[in-house]
Amino acid sequence: MRPRAAGATALAAVLTLGACGTTFVDETIATVDTSPDVTTTTLAPVAADAPLDQLLVDIETLMFDLDQVIIDDDVQALVVYARIDELWGAAEPQIRSNDPDDVFNFEQAIALARTGAERRRPADASKGYKILNDVIDAYLDRA
Repeated sequence: MRPRAAGATALAAVLTLGACGTTFVDETIATVDTSPDVTTTTLAPVAADAPLDQLLVDIETLMFDLDQVIIDDDVQALVVYARIDELWGAAEPQIRSNDPDDVFNFEQAIALARTGAERRRPADASKGYKILNDVIDAYLDRA
């Protein structure tokens, strides 16, 4: 082997083997809790004649951090969205009977929440919350 080739081979070996190191696993950090910690929450059904302002506040509260819920747990996000949809099912007829022109703005916000939860798109949920917040403020100010 030529001196240059031998030097290059030695240098490559040193660099390659020098990158290898001892791996230390801290068992106190790497432990996984496998205990079953399942809680179930049953929410009361939404009454069709519930006060509209309370329904809107409940929807707004759920949508407030839906984007973070989507990031943290996509299954829980679907549960939260299902509750939003249930609340909207009670609120929508009331809005439609009083102010049908306002329904579209609410539906736009709810649709963004649905897209966010179903497609794991937290930005959609965040945008939906911002729209809903403005729409609720405008709607309740007129009422």
